[in-house]
Parts: sequence; C-alpha cells; structure tokens
Amino acid sequence: MKAFITLFVACLVATALAGRVELNDEQKLKAKQHIEECVKQENVPEEDVVKFRNKDITNPSRAFKCLSTCFFERAGTLKNGELQNEVVVAKLGGLIGVEKAKEALEKCKGIKTDDRCETGYKTVECFHAANAPY
Repeated sequence: MKAFITLFVACLVATALAGRVELNDEQKLKAKQHIEECVKQENVPEEDVVKFRNKDITNPSRAFKCLSTCFFERAGTLKNGELQNEVVVAKLGGLIGVEKAKEALEKCKGIKTDDRCETGYKTVECFHAANAPY
C-alpha cells in the first residue's frame, strides 16, 4: 500500500520535474484512498482537494498545505518533517533517473520549519521549482 502512495508522490514530483507521468488504475485507486484519509484527518475542503489533484500549488490555504504534508507522510517520503532520502531516490529515480532525483533531493533536503504543514508544503514547492519545465 505504501509503495503505491510513494509511487504517486514520485509521480507528482516527476510531473513537476520532467513532464506528465500517468499512474495505472490500481495506483490511482490507492492514491485516492490515501487522499480521502488525509482529507478527513486534516479537515480539508473540496476546493483544496481539487487543487491538490490538479497539482496546483499556487496560493495554498493552510488546509492545502496540511493535505500535501499528510499525503507525503503517508507515502513515506516525509517523516517527522524530514525527507526520507532513500525513499525519494528509489521512487523518483525510477521515473526521472537517479541523478535527476538526487539533484532535486539535494536542493530540497533540509527544509524545516516549526510548523508541520508549512514544512511539508515548502518541500512540495521546492520539488516543483527544482527543474520545473515552466
């Protein structure tokens, strides 16, 4: 189960770094289940869920930041507010290449604030900015 979510997280990051990546139906289902769990846990309104699913990280509400953080925690990518290097490289490396994954990780590791949701969101924001094809 964690593998599917981690893959989804990697796909979100890979989309920001390398273009569109499609999940299979089983992966989409698992990701949807975990999003729903985080929505309940973090009390996230529907508009933020839509933004999250559309990978729209602009003008995030607090609920959006907490949803992002919860999702990445469930995926195993974030633990106690810190990126899990091996997980990121293993999952993201399979999609965009190990070197690109390591480069993105190097840019984004060490992000830490006093607020769990802010840390998670700043991490997401960093991965989008690291080699994002804008």
